Amino acid sequence: MPSTNERIDQLIEESYLLSLSEEEIRTDLDRFVEVCGKVIRENVHDRKQMQELAQKLGRARALSLIEDQSDEDDEIEIAEPFEIEDDGRSPKEVFAEKVARNKCLILRTIRDCNPGLEDLIDRERYPALADDGEPSTPFATEAGRSPKDMVFKVFYVVTLLFVLLLVYLVLLQQNF
Repeated sequence: MPSTNERIDQLIEESYLLSLSEEEIRTDLDRFVEVCGKVIRENVHDRKQMQELAQKLGRARALSLIEDQSDEDDEIEIAEPFEIEDDGRSPKEVFAEKVARNKCLILRTIRDCNPGLEDLIDRERYPALADDGEPSTPFATEAGRSPKDMVFKVFYVVTLLFVLLLVYLVLLQQNF
């Protein structure tokens, strides 16, 4: 059973895929597989580790096919009277869910074999994330250096000082 973080990642991936057409989903899946293959070829040089990864990916694919087959069998079952379930999901939604589940399964399998590969795959998939070398902090941004931002900072400090002065005066008045 996937962990909470994996489930969240799968839901995020699924929601992204739902914004695409079925053809774009297929293209995205092909690109994902290409990126994974490229990263593995470039970074895994140990033949034993490569075989282990291939076996685990093969098992993951078989597990995925079994899950897909069991999902289809569940849909074929005849509903009992008064037990009508209308899933209401379109074929595109079902397809996006399967693709997202398979992508997460592949990433989990790769992570189990070599945790560093998952980070490399994410950097390759999302180049904008790779450019951010250091984490951003709310007070140390480049945008904070414009004159307009400096004026806002000065007004912020003045407002804080004014509030502190009011608190001091209220406390002073209560003592007398």
